Amino acid sequence: MLFTTREEFSHEHIVSVAKKENFAVLVKGFCRPEVLRVAQEKLTAYRSRERSTTDGQFWRMGFPYSEIEDEATRRRYHDEALSSIARLREMFAPYASPEDELRLLLDERWRAGAELMRVRGEKCFVGVCRFQGNNVDLVPHTDKVERFLPAGYQSRLQAQLSTNIYVNIPEVGGELEMWDMEPAEEEYQRLVAGRSYGIERDKLPEPTAVIKPEPGDLALLNPRLIHAVRPSGDTTRITIGTFIGYLGEDEPLVYWS
Repeated sequence: MLFTTREEFSHEHIVSVAKKENFAVLVKGFCRPEVLRVAQEKLTAYRSRERSTTDGQFWRMGFPYSEIEDEATRRRYHDEALSSIARLREMFAPYASPEDELRLLLDERWRAGAELMRVRGEKCFVGVCRFQGNNVDLVPHTDKVERFLPAGYQSRLQAQLSTNIYVNIPEVGGELEMWDMEPAEEEYQRLVAGRSYGIERDKLPEPTAVIKPEPGDLALLNPRLIHAVRPSGDTTRITIGTFIGYLGEDEPLVYWS
């Protein structure tokens, strides 16, 4: 794992995670202190959270791509995309939101720039906020956008990355766990074995890496490797999450949630 700062974060950091040369890049102090305070105040107080349909123990602000189940939810996702982006932006005014800061950083540091992902010409949402309460386990899993794309849609992604901006981290628990394992889709579905989500921990060896971020940090990782989050022991873990599509070094990055 690499440690860096937002000033030193670079094109090469992204390539190293896309090509699995590094498990993760941790950008220390990504959020400025005054913006982090706003994030903690506003998101902790936000009461219009929705329960995740993937795992009902989690709550979220924003409807993520991974919860698309049919054409009705696909329509909802795209219909709400831009208004959900605006809601998070307004929450931080007059400061730039952490998500907007990330989008600017990706566009500036990646040589070919970065932009919202479009699926069949429709823009995607970005900036989902997730709330992981006390004793809630984010079980080992992988993320793969192809599981949710429209039938027949040809993805050009060469790699899928993800970032989490850490707003609130418990004193006890909340560590990110990663395994040096990227199962093929058939093998992954066998490991899931009929569960609605994720893999039972006793089916896996000990994690290869364990990362304990601090509030204000940003982690960039490859979510097609098996990863998990240990239960929060004393307070709600709050993150702002983004997926990043890598289409090759000479192509723009695309992002969505």
